[in-house]
Amino acid sequence: MSISIPIHIYSDGSYFEKKSTGGWGAVLFEATPTLHELSRISGTKHHTCSLEMELTAAYNGLKLLEKVLKNSSEKNDQITIFTDSRVLLEGLEQKIQHWRQKKWIHKSGNPVKYQSLWESLDSLTQKYQVNWCWVKGHNGNLGNTLADQLAREATTASR
Repeated sequence: MSISIPIHIYSDGSYFEKKSTGGWGAVLFEATPTLHELSRISGTKHHTCSLEMELTAAYNGLKLLEKVLKNSSEKNDQITIFTDSRVLLEGLEQKIQHWRQKKWIHKSGNPVKYQSLWESLDSLTQKYQVNWCWVKGHNGNLGNTLADQLAREATTASR
């Protein structure tokens, strides 16, 4: 019988409006009595917005997890993603089913932005049975601080 160690993923996005440039970052931890960092990832994109960066950070955090778990013989069912984006949580936990039913059209008649990213992220969430948790940003939380730092560094490095 193997024991699965909880994995915590912290994800965050940033956006520099004047340059229409964003960055994203994600950090994976083993959540034993203390957090032990496993891996981190970040990136940047031009002509974007903060929502796309939040989605991209969470998506790439899960893709990184996929790589880490391929090297592990254990199936991990204790995965939690922490985000400071209430829009991301609300979209995945409440709105996505409605968007699907309405063929990805808002009440306003406009299409839902980043449909393929929402769908890809939801698919990975289901695959790994991810639990989502909101964490207050810029509040001294180690994982959130690191993810935010990665996102900001990616944004400023691309200017």
